[in-house]
Amino acid sequence: MPRSPVETFRVNRIFRAVVVVAALTGLGLLLIAPPLPGHRVAAVSRTSGAVELLPDRPAFSPVVLAVHHRLPREGDAAVIDVPARVPLPGGADLPVRVRLVVGGSGRLPVDAGDVRRDGWERAWSGWLQSRLELTETEALAALEGSAAWREAFPSQPGGPLDLGARLAAELRPLRLLGARLQAEPSAELVRALARDRLQRLPRPRGRLVVLGLDALDWALVDELAARGDMPNLGRLVDRGAQADLHVQPPLLSPLIWTSFATGVPAEAHGVLDLVERDGPGQAPRPISSASRKAAALWEMAAAAGRSTAVIGWWATFPAQAPPHGSVYSDRLTEQLMGLEATVPGLADPSEAAAVAGRLAVRGSAMTPPMLAPILEVTAAELAAVPPDSAAWDEPIGGLARLVAATLTVERLTDHELGRGTDLVMAYVEGTDTVGHLFAGYRSPALPSLDPARVARFARVVDRYHAWIDAWVGRVAASLGPDDTLVILSDHGFTWGGDRPTVPSGAHTPTAVHWHRPKGFFLAVTPGGRGDRTRRLLDVLDVAPALLALAGLPVGTEMPGRVPEWLPVAADTPRPGAVSWATLLPVTPAPRVELPPEARAEELAKLRALGYLGGGDGENGADVAPVTTGASAGADTAEARRLNNIGIARASSGDPRGAEEAFRAALAADPSFAPCHYALALLLRGQGRYDEADGALWRAVEAGLGDPESALARVAGDYRQRGEPARAGAVLAEGCRRFPGSALLWLHAGTLAGERGDVATARAALERATGLEPGDPVAWRNLAQAQLALGDHSAAKHSLEQAARLRPGDVAVRRQLEALGER
Repeated sequence: MPRSPVETFRVNRIFRAVVVVAALTGLGLLLIAPPLPGHRVAAVSRTSGAVELLPDRPAFSPVVLAVHHRLPREGDAAVIDVPARVPLPGGADLPVRVRLVVGGSGRLPVDAGDVRRDGWERAWSGWLQSRLELTETEALAALEGSAAWREAFPSQPGGPLDLGARLAAELRPLRLLGARLQAEPSAELVRALARDRLQRLPRPRGRLVVLGLDALDWALVDELAARGDMPNLGRLVDRGAQADLHVQPPLLSPLIWTSFATGVPAEAHGVLDLVERDGPGQAPRPISSASRKAAALWEMAAAAGRSTAVIGWWATFPAQAPPHGSVYSDRLTEQLMGLEATVPGLADPSEAAAVAGRLAVRGSAMTPPMLAPILEVTAAELAAVPPDSAAWDEPIGGLARLVAATLTVERLTDHELGRGTDLVMAYVEGTDTVGHLFAGYRSPALPSLDPARVARFARVVDRYHAWIDAWVGRVAASLGPDDTLVILSDHGFTWGGDRPTVPSGAHTPTAVHWHRPKGFFLAVTPGGRGDRTRRLLDVLDVAPALLALAGLPVGTEMPGRVPEWLPVAADTPRPGAVSWATLLPVTPAPRVELPPEARAEELAKLRALGYLGGGDGENGADVAPVTTGASAGADTAEARRLNNIGIARASSGDPRGAEEAFRAALAADPSFAPCHYALALLLRGQGRYDEADGALWRAVEAGLGDPESALARVAGDYRQRGEPARAGAVLAEGCRRFPGSALLWLHAGTLAGERGDVATARAALERATGLEPGDPVAWRNLAQAQLALGDHSAAKHSLEQAARLRPGDVAVRRQLEALGER
């Protein structure tokens, strides 16, 4: 239906009204700048030099005349945040950001022409640059207030620099409510400036010498020093501060020595086993510097401008020396993973490599006079030593190699001391290797050894330590009155009655059973007074202690602390802590491709240690070859790495993390016996006995090393937990599986006697004495069972055997006397 004239008129009037309103709104938007939520508006003139901060309300500002720039709002004020640069002493430019908080409205000091040409930020940067003429003190304060600097030096106070007083007049009539300068240095600039700061720290007058003697044991040192075989170390002990070093499992040298060097746990520094690999399925190779993810002490000292030398330290191949430093790698000496072949990367820089080539001693070059202080050998015996790693399998060949390695470390250490190097860190593995090769011959010798060999090798351990003591004495004599000497070890050695019954050797998988979880620490400092108190020190306290003795900052990433009793000289600087992880990111040395003969030497040693098939495995059993392709298979190297992580987590009180690591290790290699055993120990500690026993027997079936001793320890653990029935079950099954084990029959008989089953006790102990007639404990315990059964004649015979084997046993003598009176 057509509209009436009246309706048409109304519609047209409404339309015209809408058009007028829209036109007026558009014109208003063109002429008026309204306030914006969350922002203030600055008008930049299109024709003049004016830049206006508009009022916080609708303001006349035609868009044809000005460009509107939105600024962040803080309350009613505008925030202007722009970059700039500040010159630092020395010429470097410090990137900064300046944050102005401006209230009110009116003319801003920046020129609109600069904004139109360069943009908002660059125009303001140019305006500020001419007004940021900071003093050196202010520039350094700005740097030290930055987040990046405080990450590196967290103990330094600091924050943004206040520029309010300097810039307030420049912004009038506007109100300057805040003006802060925040430095934003790059990581590279922070590291460069931090090195300069560290190099300007006051230095102690003397230098620091650290001698690492693997497995040096307080019990042996005390014995030999008292006997006069280690007089130099004895005198140093009288002068120094001493401690037992608490070492948590796993007792593996690469892990512990790298913790000494970095101050962080193995899981943080990355050295987790004797081997490493490039990736899944890749063949393993001996551990190298490529695995280390944390800065080492010699790198920290070098960053502070000190000259450094590290000699033979674990995981230093390929050698990569810091400025003013020398690294003589662990492959240079013929220790566990040393190389007879000459390859690149044995020492760095080239001058150090030349020195190493001149001073290194090879096992094949050893002569009878060189070994004479330790053992008389003939030229024919040395000539019969195999030229490869098989040399370690015989005492004379192993002795020649370990003495050659020790001589190399001694010569290089003497060279660096002669140069006046500020920090010298030298590592000798021979104090451990000599035990693995000859501890069984030392009195009282293991009964299973050949008496002729015992007579010849009985004094090797003591003579080697006396030889080491002579070198320690020469080092101490070469030091000045302001120098500090530290001697430490990563663990002890079981020299006495706690020795295991399993054989040891330089490359045997059972070597770890001979280690005692207590290391050696001795610090002889300028003016230090002898303190006979033997304190306790944690492994992770060693690096902080060494840094404190060197007058260097302790790392914030280091869990350890500087012990209060450490005799740091009064004039030694004590700088605040720094983040070495921030200042010294680790760049792995380029990988060195070994020639075929050197790689063959590596593989032979890895095979002997059980990392590759074709030789004794971790526990005396063959291990499947590591696959090098993409096919699935047992990955023993990965299992070992994860197992070590699990042990470390368990030792630090993280059972859940430990179990995760153990199960991941068993997923990598289900036949890896040590991990089954470690998991059993963890589960037993949580009271999960059925699961623990299952893991225990899987460990035994997988070829656990020295299973008889392991089962005896498990039974003892159950007895201490008040679970004698479980202890008996373990021993009964152990005797069934290992019927020729005198040790298990002894423990089974003793436990049966304790539980009142005297007949079973007698039968088991008779088996024990029949298998091992030379065990006085078995005879004594058998006598108690016989007495309980009323068989006095048999008991008298057993007591006579015990007395013959152990004449000093007063209790046995008294029982014999009592029987004689019957």
